[in-house]
Amino acid sequence: MRPEMLICRRFLFFAIYGAAGAAIALIAWYPGHWLIALLVLPVLWAKAPNRWAAGAVWAAYYIIGARDIPVTFVRFFTAYGELSAIDARALGVACWLAQGAVLAAPWVGLKPELDASPSTLTWRAGLALLLVSLPPLGIIGWLSPLQVAGTLYPGTRWLGLVLALLLLATIAAFRHRRTAVVAAMLAVFAIPAHVLATTPVVPDGWLALDTQLGKLDQADYTAIYERTNRVRHVAQRAFDTGARVVVLPEEIVGLWRPSSAFWWQRFASDLKAHGQTLVLGVDLMVQDEPVRYSDSAVVVGYGSGRLDSRQPVPAGMWRPGAAVSAVAGAITQGFLAIDGRRVAVSICFEDYLVWPHWRLLIDRPDVLVGLSNGWFNSDLAVSRIQSQSVRSIARLAGVPLVRAVNQQSRG
Repeated sequence: MRPEMLICRRFLFFAIYGAAGAAIALIAWYPGHWLIALLVLPVLWAKAPNRWAAGAVWAAYYIIGARDIPVTFVRFFTAYGELSAIDARALGVACWLAQGAVLAAPWVGLKPELDASPSTLTWRAGLALLLVSLPPLGIIGWLSPLQVAGTLYPGTRWLGLVLALLLLATIAAFRHRRTAVVAAMLAVFAIPAHVLATTPVVPDGWLALDTQLGKLDQADYTAIYERTNRVRHVAQRAFDTGARVVVLPEEIVGLWRPSSAFWWQRFASDLKAHGQTLVLGVDLMVQDEPVRYSDSAVVVGYGSGRLDSRQPVPAGMWRPGAAVSAVAGAITQGFLAIDGRRVAVSICFEDYLVWPHWRLLIDRPDVLVGLSNGWFNSDLAVSRIQSQSVRSIARLAGVPLVRAVNQQSRG
């Protein structure tokens, strides 16, 4: 074959497989909602004629799935005055393309020859899945194909996750009869999982309050005080209607200062006296120089406790080496005790990931509480994908999800 024809052929395969990966991102995730389509990804990877085509599948999948990154960078960094719109967009585009390349890299490196044995295809696909879903790459391990576990095996927790891993790995060798049979058997386990699954019910008296308060200017003391008053008012109205536990969004009152404790002291005492509990998203100072803080959920009123985000959002909050950065909480943190129930917590970026929820999948709690702050992205696809992802985790664990989100201001 002439060199120019060979180049055209490779480009054609690259385009076709890239288009397929992009299509799966749109079918599985918003605007689609069919996570079952994720099973096609390892099939395309195995069928790809070369590493370029295999890389195109995965790079396009991650790039299209994370298509809102440039816009979110502009909104976030310009709102805080850290970057100009041009610089923020340039950085956003660079990070957008980089995350696609980084998450596709294991699939490119582990792509075997077309005549590879079934066992080779299976173990390589399984290893690639683990590499993109667990740290260090798993720090940005959103859009993980393992999220299909919640669709296939609801309520089965860690067993469903293992079955999904095995199914995704064996389905890569679908052209071989024995592994195709194994994959089919693994898929059949979805039937009893769905038959036995029950719909988790949110406990009576538990309420998550979505807000539309937008960005909080933490440099403006008056704005912080006004936000505190508005949040207390919103929470009080919910308690007045009979709620026992109210969940408010991530970072809804910003950094918890000594003045914050004073402003909330009487409110917290009243809640405690009435057996009522507020789960509040705040930042807690860890270190003054350089500034280090935790993105946390704290229990106010009847009960106490906190859980720190195990993976704050990279670039936006988690910036190792920078003058100001959130710190990652310990992955060994246990459940919170609220209203006599064991409660797991998912904060913001953790919604996209699988690995921070390992305890949830091993030791089922009573409730999964979610806190997020989408003041800069609530109108974008990324916020819908975030919701899909955390709901898939809750479905796999078989627990009710009580989730509060702050959105863009109506003003």
